[in-house]
Amino acid sequence: MADDSYDYLVLGSTPLAGLLAGLLAVEHKRRVCLVGEPFSPFRLQRSIDVSIAPVTRPETLLLLKRAAAETSKLVASWGKGLISRVDPLLVAETPESIAALGHFRHLAIGLGYAVEPVADRAVAEGLLLRVRDVQLFGHGRLEPALEGWLSKHEVRHLDRADTELTLRKDGTARIVHSGRSVEAAQVILAGDDAVLEHLPEEARDRSLEAVPGAAMLLDAAKPLPAPYVSFLDRGVVLVQDGKVSVSALLTGDPATARARLGSAASRGDALRLAGETVVNNLRTSDGAPLVGPARGHKAMVIAALGPAAAFFAPALARYIAGTAPADEAEWFAARGPARGNQRLLAADYLPADDLAVPA
Repeated sequence: MADDSYDYLVLGSTPLAGLLAGLLAVEHKRRVCLVGEPFSPFRLQRSIDVSIAPVTRPETLLLLKRAAAETSKLVASWGKGLISRVDPLLVAETPESIAALGHFRHLAIGLGYAVEPVADRAVAEGLLLRVRDVQLFGHGRLEPALEGWLSKHEVRHLDRADTELTLRKDGTARIVHSGRSVEAAQVILAGDDAVLEHLPEEARDRSLEAVPGAAMLLDAAKPLPAPYVSFLDRGVVLVQDGKVSVSALLTGDPATARARLGSAASRGDALRLAGETVVNNLRTSDGAPLVGPARGHKAMVIAALGPAAAFFAPALARYIAGTAPADEAEWFAARGPARGNQRLLAADYLPADDLAVPA
């Protein structure tokens, strides 16, 4: 390989993309170029990265627990205040989601998580679970530290707006920046944002579906019932980092987004919209993530990993670099595009299409 070429071109603007690029360079000694939007303190939070998800597959929760411990240790080594320990609240209100969350509870307790039911009708009817000692990235503090780590280890990070990319069907790419052209041997679309931006619909796996969404910043006069609250059936996630601002991520029909947000914020009279932007996501038809080559294209696709996506980064890096242990390799293989009947062994919790707006 030429000295000025790269083993991997990682595309994406979320912490997942940055962590994956850095781990491939640091732990696996690959030459990596990362292309995405640079961090801006004025940009609304487009991902809420937390080390838990309401999954129903024991092998998924076990993999997440191990990888999250690695990720948390790495991020904590960069400095203080980049990652915090929180007790998130997961809320299920339909029979299907209540059953799935109940199953998650039993799995989580069996794997050593502290999970307890919460009775608070001021929040919602249904099943409410609090998970203790979960890791949450500190938005606005993590990103500069991540940039510093990438720079220290000579991972080139280019601004997408100033970079011309040519992605070829064989999975390679040409990168043109500041009049200089270099090659990359393998393209990695690291996250929903990268897949939606760079991969045409005909090259996406048939199981992938684009889901509209929004990111909002809210001013709050009162604290939320937990620093992280996820309403599974309303497509609403709320995070309060401190005592004032609340970040919200909404998925689903934009026409009902405000109503669903209002119903989810039990203290809605104390919330005021301060900013909003469109943030679209991907999901699969069976709720399992998708990791593998694109359709008719050899670019690597990483999609539909959900709110814990960034915490899978160490395991993803091992899988891509070819050093994953057997159990991790089997987990990813079962979630590739050529799954066939294996799909039934990978299917996971999937919220309903018609997200609820309770009366």
